[in-house]
Amino acid sequence: MSLALLKVARRQGDAMSAAKGPWTAPALLWLVAFGLRCLYIHQSASSPFFAFPLVDAQTYTEAATRMAVEGQWDGGAQPFWQPPLYPYFLGLLFAWFRPDYYLPRLVQAALGATSCVLVLALGRRIFSARIGLAAGFLCAACGPLLYYEAELLPPALAIFLNLLSLLALLWARTGGPLRLLAAGLLLGLAALCVANALFFLPVAAGWLYWQNRALPGRRRLLQLLLLGAGTALAIAPVTLRNLLVGGDWVLISTNAGINFFIGNNPNYEATVQIQPGPQWLALVSRPRLEAGLSRPAEQSDFFFAQAWSFIREHPLDYVWLLLHKTWLFWHGAEVGRNQDLYHARHYSVLLGALLWKAGIAFPFGLLSPLALLGMGLAWRQGLHRRPGFALLLLFTFSYALSVVLFFVTTRYRLPVVPVLCLFSVYGLGALFTLFRQRQHRALVGTGTSLALLSVLTNFRVGPMDMEGSAETHHRLGFAYQQQGLSANAMAAYQKALELDPQIQEARFNLGSLYAAQGRYDRAIATYREFIARFPAHPEARYALGNALLMSRKYPEAIAEYGQVLTAGSSITPASLWGRLAYAHLQLGQPDQAERAYGELLKARPDSLLARLQLGQLYESRQRYPAAREEYQELLRRDSTHAEARYRLAYVLLQEKRPEDAKTHLEQLLAQRPGEVQARWLLASQYVVEHRGPEALAQAEAILRLDPTHVPANWLAGHLRVIKGDTLGGVVRLEQFKKLYVEKRSEQIGEVLRQQLREEYGQLLRP
Repeated sequence: MSLALLKVARRQGDAMSAAKGPWTAPALLWLVAFGLRCLYIHQSASSPFFAFPLVDAQTYTEAATRMAVEGQWDGGAQPFWQPPLYPYFLGLLFAWFRPDYYLPRLVQAALGATSCVLVLALGRRIFSARIGLAAGFLCAACGPLLYYEAELLPPALAIFLNLLSLLALLWARTGGPLRLLAAGLLLGLAALCVANALFFLPVAAGWLYWQNRALPGRRRLLQLLLLGAGTALAIAPVTLRNLLVGGDWVLISTNAGINFFIGNNPNYEATVQIQPGPQWLALVSRPRLEAGLSRPAEQSDFFFAQAWSFIREHPLDYVWLLLHKTWLFWHGAEVGRNQDLYHARHYSVLLGALLWKAGIAFPFGLLSPLALLGMGLAWRQGLHRRPGFALLLLFTFSYALSVVLFFVTTRYRLPVVPVLCLFSVYGLGALFTLFRQRQHRALVGTGTSLALLSVLTNFRVGPMDMEGSAETHHRLGFAYQQQGLSANAMAAYQKALELDPQIQEARFNLGSLYAAQGRYDRAIATYREFIARFPAHPEARYALGNALLMSRKYPEAIAEYGQVLTAGSSITPASLWGRLAYAHLQLGQPDQAERAYGELLKARPDSLLARLQLGQLYESRQRYPAAREEYQELLRRDSTHAEARYRLAYVLLQEKRPEDAKTHLEQLLAQRPGEVQARWLLASQYVVEHRGPEALAQAEAILRLDPTHVPANWLAGHLRVIKGDTLGGVVRLEQFKKLYVEKRSEQIGEVLRQQLREEYGQLLRP
């Protein structure tokens, strides 16, 4: 592929340089790169993840939305957890336009295309126009670049800023103070996007100092101060903000400590595989649980200390781990971090062509050995004496070191890929030159070196996992669940559990979906399997209790709720006591229900529903004074509560206080004239008092609201006959008979249906 690009670049470079001006090649390159990125975005829009960012992408988009929609441009009340430039970049896009997942991808596609042009500019300045153009086209068609530039993640912006920084450093080497300030500012911005760029700062300063060694020492020191001042202009406001907000000296963000620990501990392979969820929460909780540390900077220092302890106590293991991570950095396989690049090929034919594994890992399995070969050949040919070549080499290895010192993923090594494209094109061009000049001995030696490097960087590359990992299916399930596609979500969760039965969230969410569909037996079985595997999760017991409650298995539900109460959890006791009260009521255990309601009101004295239900329980036990107190307290908290006022009136009637009861009923009807239940109770009291006209008026008012009200038809019919309106009374009584027969038939039918459900329902359940 690189050889073809080199030939194309040679022909295009010759043609374009003939008469078409200096901007023709960059413009064509930009259009091709942007077109490929737009095509990939269009195809990848079919992915369930496109509109549902997960993990880091979710964190960034949520922060950007808070800025754009809620105006939280201060970034919150804690030091930044992650470098802040990218969420602010997204926030500005969301504020200028609207929160959207398509537009930022298009902007990042434009940045990615511009980065290809910057590669052309670097190549033209350091190597040749042809090499620059070929490397630019190589970047334009690089599958991992296309993938990550279409994700709501920092690489597109970081790569753009890194390449600008490299060009600015070359530009500033022989320039004045403003050029040095600009170069430093760009380096600082790159670090605010991805903090690895900080590793390059002292290297860049050393390069600048060495390249200008002909100048007086004082002037060279001044240049370094200007470069550092430019960097400080970008970073210092973030550091100051972290100090003012969190009271800690945090240079950029507080995630450095935990990331360093993930990449440097005795259980590296297991730790680096930890996914968001209970395991991640357990990891980030360690500083608080083990050392009582709550401030973010202290927690970061805790993880640094843990990692340094491993390095001191196991130096040989640490050296071996560094070598392993170095090999991973140059290895051809793409290592996802909460993303599966190879599974993403399902949604894009273009990505399928530009990213694959078949004996070798394309493209990095070719790019990496060619780049290493290109570096070696260029060094042997004396190019390291060129300022630009030395700068690229220093950038590559300092950035690689910054990744290896932590942990390696495709996303983290991606910023060096554009520079590696330059080296790989140079290496391939050197091979082609040896072939063309028939330098067979040199060609064999160079080809052998390339073959060895290719074997090393593609060793144990493995097949593509097109089926997707367990975590991929777990995330698919979550994305489908967020979209309301329950069947798809359940299938994805089941697949995830087939591949890895230990994924807690997949099993829990599967149980939740069963419960939401009313398939309580399956929900119960799923939750019980969860508890058998992970007994220390009261949230699962709570969900199991809810499923048992809905399936009317009240004793079992009570047992599960009791275990949750004794275990202690984040579940509020109020929600537990309310469900316990309901279960006890269904079992005919009023004493236990009263106790549960009492505990609920201790936990949440403002719960109007609990107070209403406790009052109704007192009513059912004919403890009318206690019921009256609950209803009166409820009305003191909410004087418009219709049900409480109606129940209070009913209790007052039971206590032989009809005048007080009628006062409450009339007050309720003044607020809500459509309360049929209150009108019927008032009509009934008028009948008791032998106040026929008033009772008839209420009955007729009820029938205007609900002509099918059976008791109101009966009462109105009799009262009309007594009043002398025999014809009107007969009409009401005939309506009463008709409605009574219909209602009675419905009741009998429902009884029969219930019997059938109880006898055959188990057989009919799926």
